[in-house]
Amino acid sequence: MAFILLTLIGGLLGWLASIAVRIEDRDGILRLMATGLAASLVVGLLTNKGSVLGGLHMQALGSAVVAAVLALAGMIVFRRRQNQD
Repeated sequence: MAFILLTLIGGLLGWLASIAVRIEDRDGILRLMATGLAASLVVGLLTNKGSVLGGLHMQALGSAVVAAVLALAGMIVFRRRQNQD
């Protein structure tokens, strides 16, 4: 259950980030969704003590959301700096 929730959270946050920064190309949206998903899964599972099939602790949920938001912010800043050059 934890794996499904973390996957949904990461993908949803990536999609919302693409809406917030007005990215309309398919590759950009998928890249942000993958970034959010990866950050959410890695940090959420580490905080949840590696439990994939069990329940998801609130601390793991919160840290997964924070990690995904920070990773997405970093990705957006990196992409904007790349486009300026």
